[in-house]
Amino acid sequence: MPIKLEDELFDLEKHFWTEGADYYRSHLAPSALMVFPEPAGVLVKDEIASSIGAGARWADVELEEHRVLELSDKAAVVTYKATARRPDGPPYVARASSAYVRAGNAWKLAFHQQTPLA
Repeated sequence: MPIKLEDELFDLEKHFWTEGADYYRSHLAPSALMVFPEPAGVLVKDEIASSIGAGARWADVELEEHRVLELSDKAAVVTYKATARRPDGPPYVARASSAYVRAGNAWKLAFHQQTPLA
């Protein structure tokens, strides 16, 4: 039975929150762009992987309110509410959106944006 697009993309998305720089390097599109709250701001692929290696990763993340917009057989957008936790701090809650492009048999993250919720 084929994997549903939503399941496949949200599995990738969850790993972007919890995995390290190597995961980013292998799953980002060549011209990937990410938009984070300050002080990170806008980052491109090489900056993204480098910034991941320097900081603590999230120990756990819940992705809720999934929405998927399939733009074509090679492009899709996901949006959701994320609640991420580190072992030593309060939860971080944000609305997030990501755009994926298909490269061969794999989906690659081309764009990601987060808006923290108060």
